[in-house]
Amino acid sequence: MKHCSHPHDLFVASHMVSNNQNLSCFGCKLPLFGTCYACSGCNFYLHKFCFELPQSAQFDSHPKHTLGLIYPPYCQGHCDACGESCNGFTYNCTFCNYNIHANCATLLHSQPQNERDQYVAAFFRHKMSEVKSMRGQLGSTSGKTSQKNEGEEEAYVRKMEMEAELQRRRHNLFMQQMKRASDSIDFMGQIGTSNYTYRYY
Repeated sequence: MKHCSHPHDLFVASHMVSNNQNLSCFGCKLPLFGTCYACSGCNFYLHKFCFELPQSAQFDSHPKHTLGLIYPPYCQGHCDACGESCNGFTYNCTFCNYNIHANCATLLHSQPQNERDQYVAAFFRHKMSEVKSMRGQLGSTSGKTSQKNEGEEEAYVRKMEMEAELQRRRHNLFMQQMKRASDSIDFMGQIGTSNYTYRYY
């Protein structure tokens, strides 16, 4: 089977490959687990979840335009949700130069299934908002780093620690969500890349 991000045919990876924590998915950069697809000649791997992402989608965080799925080496800039570099599957608006990681979009726009999911989603959005605010403040003073006094240096360290913690939480939440999605999928169904436009509410 084919995927738009790779020129060669992909095949269902063996159990040994799919559970190799030293290998990572090209789409989300997370370790492999569950059902994965591979091009063994290229060491190219995709989670089933990433493989099935729609090639275009609309999100409430950018309702004006439909976003297209792009991938390395075509990703540039930073994610407008978390502020990190776009180095994996990213939804992009060519009109507004808006970017959002595919996994950030999944976390931000998935419909919570229970109170726990609702709490996790609210917490994630709140932390994303904090990091974006801090990044804006940090960017406005980046040219004056050498002139920071001791109190400013401590604040800068706290910001970096919070960003590291957010990245860890984002990784854990996304891994949990993808694991639940992987467990709930009927693997006997026919699988293919969707070319339809999805709308998330």
